[in-house]
Amino acid sequence: PVLTGDLGKYLNYYDIWSSYKPEEPEKILVASASIHGHTRAAAHLMAEKLRAKGAKVVEVDLTRTDVSYAVTEAFRCGKIVLACATYDGFLFPPMENLLTHLKTKSFQNRTVGLMENGTWAPMAAKLMRAELESMKNITVCENVVTIRSAANAAAEAQMDALAAEIVAK
Repeated sequence: PVLTGDLGKYLNYYDIWSSYKPEEPEKILVASASIHGHTRAAAHLMAEKLRAKGAKVVEVDLTRTDVSYAVTEAFRCGKIVLACATYDGFLFPPMENLLTHLKTKSFQNRTVGLMENGTWAPMAAKLMRAELESMKNITVCENVVTIRSAANAAAEAQMDALAAEIVAK
């Protein structure tokens, strides 16, 4: 097919995509990788807190959705919250897969919030931060949410702080 007519729309897309700008800078992707469902529930609660602050949010459950959809949404959105369970001291594989894909595609110029879950030794935020630091122009929020098994009042307070920080950026 050959494009005819006004090419402005397509040239604009090319400009956005070639400079790694988000199509929707204020939209927030909340991507979760949950083993037993508690991390997913916390990520959903985080998404609701973001919506309550007026943010446009898209949620992706990495254990049930193809990684290509999450990658597409990550490039479309200007901000991301990554929620991951610690799995034998490492990242739960669906989150590791997403981060590998983003790194391969030179993901950059975004703000990222982190949520981790681990009953004994939560490590996911540290591991996700290490992956993100190898990417260009990624701003990781100072507030991190740490959940030990299931969200409680302390974790909800951390979510409120992270929601306020990421919406303000």
